[in-house]
Amino acid sequence: MEVATKRMKKKVKESLDFLKKLNIVIADYLQQIYEYNNIARQKGYYLKPVHIAVRKEKGAVKTKYYYYGRYWYKIERGQSGGVKWVYIGKEKPDPSLPDPPKHPLEGLVVKIRDSEVEAVFAGEEMYQEIMKKLESLK
Repeated sequence: MEVATKRMKKKVKESLDFLKKLNIVIADYLQQIYEYNNIARQKGYYLKPVHIAVRKEKGAVKTKYYYYGRYWYKIERGQSGGVKWVYIGKEKPDPSLPDPPKHPLEGLVVKIRDSEVEAVFAGEEMYQEIMKKLESLK
């Protein structure tokens, strides 16, 4: 495991097993989000706990980025009956909605290129907190 710090962020090289453990940590939270989205959907909103972006580079190399956080969308219906998802930000859009459940991995960014996994933590405290959760899974 290689560690580098820059501007209060902490980067860590990890194995693919790291992703499996993250999925275990987030599994309970996802169930809470599904229940929360049943309430938010009544007001036309949806809370997405992970945003995945793919960047294609030369030579068919793909890099996947997993951004763990709270990403709010507004659900709009088109004239043709289709659904359109409009990103509206990271803050709760309607104060009448209850607060969403605490995200156990909020702020974590995971970058995967080929079989290399790099995790970027917002800081040392977040790193220690998440690694403690992952170590308890052994």
